[in-house]
Amino acid sequence: MTTLREKLVDINGATFIGIDTETPVKLTGGLKNPLQGHVTKLVEGSSVMVFTNQRSNAYSNMVKRRLEAEGKNAEQFILGVRAWGERIPNTPLIDHNGEIYLEVIFLRAGTVKYLVDGIETAAADITGLPPRKEEAEQGGLDNKVIIRTYKVSSIKRVTIDKETYALHA
Repeated sequence: MTTLREKLVDINGATFIGIDTETPVKLTGGLKNPLQGHVTKLVEGSSVMVFTNQRSNAYSNMVKRRLEAEGKNAEQFILGVRAWGERIPNTPLIDHNGEIYLEVIFLRAGTVKYLVDGIETAAADITGLPPRKEEAEQGGLDNKVIIRTYKVSSIKRVTIDKETYALHA
């Protein structure tokens, strides 16, 4: 097993990786729901781009390129300040309240499975699964640039340059 930091140390600029994540699912119904605290969502094979922002901001650059491609004024785009956490310099990692997160540009979702106490279970059999969220609007951009931030402890595997690594935090 290796740490995510060890695998990201050689990234210079941006690169594409695959990630597998397992995250707890907060069910509706609060503590009355007997499955509360027993359900996780396993997503295998998501494609993302990680970026180090060493010379410029990859998110800002991508938004501006897409605005230009859509025939819109890219100069009107102004990158806002980070809403939470502090970026660890020259990495795609965010430090927030003692937890480390991986910030990515989300490209393609992987295969979703739900687990109840580690056993794969059909979504239809899980009472209280929250409805799927729609992506937020993005200031005039038709082809959105989606940022996602994953808690590093939720990332189970990464694939970089066709090599897959199991991780531990």
